[in-house]
Amino acid sequence: MSFKQLLSDYPDVSFIDNLTMEDVQEFYINAMKEKYRELTGTELVMEQADPLRLIAYADCLLLYQILQYADRAGKMSLLKYSYGDYLENIGALKGVSRMEGASAMTRMRFTLSMRRNNVTIIPAGTRVTSGDRTYFETSDILEIPAGQLSGEVNAVCKEKGIVGNGYKAGELNILVDPIPYIGKAENIALTEGGADIEADENLAERIYLAPSSWSTAGPDDAYKYWVMTFDPAITDVCVDSETPGVVNICFILQDGQIPEVTMIDELESYLQNEKVRPLTDKVVVGLPDIKEYEVDITYYVNKSDRMKAAAIQEQVQEAVREYIAWQKERIGRDINPDQLRKRIISAGAKRVEIRSPDFVRISRNSIALLVAEEKVLYGGVEDD
Repeated sequence: MSFKQLLSDYPDVSFIDNLTMEDVQEFYINAMKEKYRELTGTELVMEQADPLRLIAYADCLLLYQILQYADRAGKMSLLKYSYGDYLENIGALKGVSRMEGASAMTRMRFTLSMRRNNVTIIPAGTRVTSGDRTYFETSDILEIPAGQLSGEVNAVCKEKGIVGNGYKAGELNILVDPIPYIGKAENIALTEGGADIEADENLAERIYLAPSSWSTAGPDDAYKYWVMTFDPAITDVCVDSETPGVVNICFILQDGQIPEVTMIDELESYLQNEKVRPLTDKVVVGLPDIKEYEVDITYYVNKSDRMKAAAIQEQVQEAVREYIAWQKERIGRDINPDQLRKRIISAGAKRVEIRSPDFVRISRNSIALLVAEEKVLYGGVEDD
């Protein structure tokens, strides 16, 4: 279950007892008539076009707007409704603050132009770029031992945000800070982990999980809280323990992206902190198991809808894309063709033949990923 679904299960509340505009108008008009009767001893009669009634309705509009502000003020103290600065102030009560984004990271390999008899030092902060003014810098000192040709070190983007994501292996190959004897520098892993300022949904989930992090016993939610605190680009976490004392953690990034080894290593190192890991736990961070599936369907449109068949075709394509995104946004989500069928029918199709995928129940540490380009065939119109 996603965190959004979890919050939606909590009851809705109204700090104005669900008053409507009509309720306010009725109450206001009745109050006017009652007061008039009290002061004059006669009944106040107001037709629909009576100026007094129109003025009363204008007053009601202002009063209802004030009531809406009052309702919002109450709801901003509740995690289900809160957002923006209000949400950050709820977080302050639990010592949780919004993360100001994260820098993308990768693994860099530096290769010498020749073997040397001395150790070659690559200073921390050495910058590399692809030539587009986005710079990565090494996060530690790298020493290439005598007699060896190359060495590897982690690097992070100098700018926080998604700007540093998506550089494929070998694209960061321009050494900005020249170092003697270095013949080549390049990234050997996809750059990832960069994220903009933390979204409200992620912040709300961390606030919800925060009390679990106060425990020293290592509950699931505590590890989930710390993993999500490591990088706002992390959107889902699975914590499992099949062996006593061994905690297995896997995670995914925004849009269901599978993390590279650099980010996995950095997270595993982060979780060794004594404030995070109970003394008796061995924490192992890895990839979720990949369960591959294909999309192969044919759909049909009602004959009565033939004039808008072209629009329905576009809507069905979008529905398929939404399903593919939905399928990979959570670890442990079963491969469910009924979700695909529901979206296609809602997009306007009469019926759909689904050859693939079949329903597959997957384990809690697995994720379903599309293995090939989807096959979406339009079968034409049929009688209603």
